[in-house]
Amino acid sequence: MKRTIDAPRLFLWLLHGVTVAQQVAPEAAGKPGGDPVEAMVAAMAAAEQKVTSVQLELRTKMMLVDGFEMSTRGVLRVLRGTQSAVHTVFEFASGDGIRGRVESAQTADGILIHEDDPLFGEVFLRIPPKVVADLEWAGRVLRLDHLPGMADPRAESPLGAAMVAELRRHFTFVVDKTRDRRGNDVGTWLLGSRKPGLDDDDPALPLADRVALFVRESDQALLEVVHRRGEQVLQQLEVVALVTGVDLPAGGFTVDGRGQKPREVQQFAPLWEQIEAVLQQAEARSEQLAEERNAKLPPEQRVPAELRPSRR
Repeated sequence: MKRTIDAPRLFLWLLHGVTVAQQVAPEAAGKPGGDPVEAMVAAMAAAEQKVTSVQLELRTKMMLVDGFEMSTRGVLRVLRGTQSAVHTVFEFASGDGIRGRVESAQTADGILIHEDDPLFGEVFLRIPPKVVADLEWAGRVLRLDHLPGMADPRAESPLGAAMVAELRRHFTFVVDKTRDRRGNDVGTWLLGSRKPGLDDDDPALPLADRVALFVRESDQALLEVVHRRGEQVLQQLEVVALVTGVDLPAGGFTVDGRGQKPREVQQFAPLWEQIEAVLQQAEARSEQLAEERNAKLPPEQRVPAELRPSRR
């Protein structure tokens, strides 16, 4: 079960991802400091503020701890602004022959997902806006992004600034001065070594002990990330193509159900049970954070725990 569904599903929602990534604060772009790596992240964040639409073609490879291999290839389309929308379509394949395809679209009307995998066959689901709002909240509280509706780091940070910023939580980076190209692209290679004394309970703690990444100079886009443990490559992300300012009509963000009508997500137990469990975890974490915060405040300044949006 874990090999056929859970691992692929995790990878699917991390389409381009290597770890949880948080949005880079816009003000960071104005405070680069003297660190060349920090300045690079700031330049990437500044460039991202100008992006109104982007289309990415990506491929990933992942080696799980038990030697199980997983690869994906797909396209991510993002429209930002008043009619923001995200569309993804990609295929996954495992080292032992498991294959599948997932297409999803997120708009103000919620999320549509069509998944075709070996265990459940074809499934066409709809996640309504209220559930999406709850998932966005839970993702923020728990710092997770593995379920649909949670903040997608590459959609929110299409040039990859958030991913680089998050990697800096666990790795110390230096500029690789021995090379400045990746194929025909000119840019900067960064080499990261894992920081000592990290919290083993951190859910985002990487397995890798070092990482390398490449940022293209012309558009400040992250094009490659490679995680290694010793000499073994654990994860690799490659951006095959990236175009910003592409024309993406808002009406084009939909999903082909292949003749099926979408079911409400509550009717599909495998995903709905995951959603319910995560929302309960987020509520417990919200209570814990409120208790910790209120313990430091006088009674008149204490506030209750933040509720999920659907219960406010």
